[in-house]
Amino acid sequence: MRAVSVALPLPIRKNFAYRVPETLPLPPPGTRVRVPFGERVLTGVVVSDGADAEGKGSLLRGVLEVLDDAPVCPPEMLETAAKVAHRFFAAEGEILKSALPARLHATGSVRYRITEKGALAAARADTEARPFLEALADGRVARLAELPPEARPRRETVRALEEKGWIRAVSRERREARRPILAYLPSRVGAAERETLLGRSRRGREALAWLDELGRPATAADVRLATGAGPAVLRGLAQKGLLLTFEQIEKEEPSPLSSTALLAPPDLVLTAEQYRALETIRSAIGERRYLPALLQGVTGSGKTEIYLRAIAAAWDLGRGSVWLVPEIALTPVFARQLRRQFGERAAVLHSALSEGERARAWDRVRSGDAPIVIGPRSAAFAPVTDPGLFVVDEEHDPSYKQRENPRYDAREVAAIRAKANGAALVMGSATPSMEAYYAARTGKMASLRLTSRIESRPLPRVEIVDLRREKASPEEKGVPLFSAALLERLTETFGRGEQAILLQPRRGFAPFLLCRECGFDFRCSRCSVSRTVHDRGRRLICHYCGEKVPRPERCPECGGSLLEAIGAGTERVAERFAQLFPDVPWTILDRDSARRRGVEAVVDDVLSGRARCLIGTQMVAKGHDFPNVTAVGVLSADSILNFPDFRAAEKTFQLLSQVAGRAGRGDLPGTVHVQTFHPGHPAILRAAAHDVDGFAGEELLFRRTFFYPPFSELAAVLVSSPNREKAEEVGREIGRALETAALGKPVRISGPAPAPIERLQGRWRFQTLLRAPDRAAILSLLEDSIPERSPAGAQVAVDVDPQDLM
Repeated sequence: MRAVSVALPLPIRKNFAYRVPETLPLPPPGTRVRVPFGERVLTGVVVSDGADAEGKGSLLRGVLEVLDDAPVCPPEMLETAAKVAHRFFAAEGEILKSALPARLHATGSVRYRITEKGALAAARADTEARPFLEALADGRVARLAELPPEARPRRETVRALEEKGWIRAVSRERREARRPILAYLPSRVGAAERETLLGRSRRGREALAWLDELGRPATAADVRLATGAGPAVLRGLAQKGLLLTFEQIEKEEPSPLSSTALLAPPDLVLTAEQYRALETIRSAIGERRYLPALLQGVTGSGKTEIYLRAIAAAWDLGRGSVWLVPEIALTPVFARQLRRQFGERAAVLHSALSEGERARAWDRVRSGDAPIVIGPRSAAFAPVTDPGLFVVDEEHDPSYKQRENPRYDAREVAAIRAKANGAALVMGSATPSMEAYYAARTGKMASLRLTSRIESRPLPRVEIVDLRREKASPEEKGVPLFSAALLERLTETFGRGEQAILLQPRRGFAPFLLCRECGFDFRCSRCSVSRTVHDRGRRLICHYCGEKVPRPERCPECGGSLLEAIGAGTERVAERFAQLFPDVPWTILDRDSARRRGVEAVVDDVLSGRARCLIGTQMVAKGHDFPNVTAVGVLSADSILNFPDFRAAEKTFQLLSQVAGRAGRGDLPGTVHVQTFHPGHPAILRAAAHDVDGFAGEELLFRRTFFYPPFSELAAVLVSSPNREKAEEVGREIGRALETAALGKPVRISGPAPAPIERLQGRWRFQTLLRAPDRAAILSLLEDSIPERSPAGAQVAVDVDPQDLM
């Protein structure tokens, strides 16, 4: 029987069999098809033939349309998706949906155009050819699969029409002309009229506020990425006169270098440690041997140079490369280095590109025109032909784990693909995750170490500042932003014409607004967290659901007027810095500024000297190389330490070590001042001593004692519902099912209990944690106890190997 198994983009951990009508070609695995599912029509990917559907016959629903003449997913991609879905208890269809661009063009190079002769003869064509010719009569160029079924002739008929000269095959798909797209800008409408026109539209308010901040036209895709507001919201605002619309040409994928000639790398002499590491990687690529390796190098030791030369070595051997970086916002910074050397042979892939840009980049990679790919998490699925190298830069970063369905980890995707292709997997970090560190220590990964900086430059000297002994100015409310020692160091730094970085882990103006009369803290109406004060106190924003409200004049609980912004974010730090150093230009790098200006613009300000102080969140610690930065100040080292997460100490150590590594990377030595209320904490002491091995030894002892990764496998089962009682009830039902299924198995179960953030985006959440010696035990338990479909009124989400337990 003609049948296929189709993976659909649904949170259901099985694939579905469909019958292929005789009127359609039998689609091979990797081909996209449109199929009925319930009352809907969905696009899925054929993953195998329908051998398991024998005997079902007419019970199967039929495929409606075959979208591709040739597979869009190579066999390796299908195998990877299946393995990733199994390892993370996810749906294969959702994995494939994450991997494929949403607007990927249908494949098949042959498209057909009607000729003048065919247009004149259409009226006398036979009953099979006439609908086909009429479908092309308006001058369109189309593939057979793009036409409605009634206008789709047999291949023999198509060949006959070609021979008659009635149709012409366009042998190569032409690049679509860049089309004009709408961009939006706020109109000049008074505040009162704006409020009236906006009404109760929350999305509309968010979109307008963001466009106000941006100060330039933005496309619908830009607005959706920043605020979640869709095109319909923007059209409604434009109809009301709140937005002006412009036409601009759709952006091509950025391509700074038009030359396709490989550029010679800089004439840098590798250190002995760099050379040994590179030769180990190069050997594995050439031998087509799977090599998982931890490249552990102190900050400034030249890991990026090894990545670039290893990519060049793979290219010389005719193999492709994938370079993963932690965040979308940072991709352009690293892509610039890659393209400087490899030109248009390098492609950028990430979800913030427009759908058209991402589809074009995907096609370039799939065709072999761009065998080198750089991007964040989703680039792990890039369809590189014969990949020989996978680089996971800053492998310790939790951003590689997706926090929503499908909850996969790009580091494991890279490992699965590297093993399948006989490729080198290079996990690079100055502060490796405990899992990678332990794997290298026990021989599961090769250990490649870079123990000194380039040109033997010294690591920065770190001074721990005890904030308990510092005096705060009246406006600092008992918590000094700048200690005396840090102020003295900054004064010296700016006096010598050097630059500084200040790390404040929180963005916005202040973490929360407090009523001094009754203690009300203006919590989000949908989440169990306080709203952050933004725009120097003018707005309150929830960083979890995005809810925004104007700062009130009085407390809604008691009517009091003593409302005070407590604590400090990057905005308040910048305000205080400007008071202390009025002649020193500064800039901010956090998620807000990255969305508003782009990371590249901020980085260029620092590199050019237009900004002499960079103030920011964790983003300032991620891989930047500023040769003139000699001073780093960590204004609050305690923000992560108090999180209810067993990785809190590890994350604190990594953040402090990484930001310290931004100092002294040029010819001048650097210093770091770490301000803390916990000066004796091991994570802070070890970070100050640049002692990765010492911290890892203590942390691994803690993990072994309490049976945490890497000495166990971990999974979280999260039940959520708009109704708290329902969430708790289903959570307990799932907990009982887990306990029953765990009898006789080496699995520890904790919970169910309210999640640390109990309410998020309007849903109450209860969490159960599972720990077992190996992943197989975890997956077996989940298969036995988690229902395929969530109970009515609740959602059940499973996160295997969670990186965030909040």
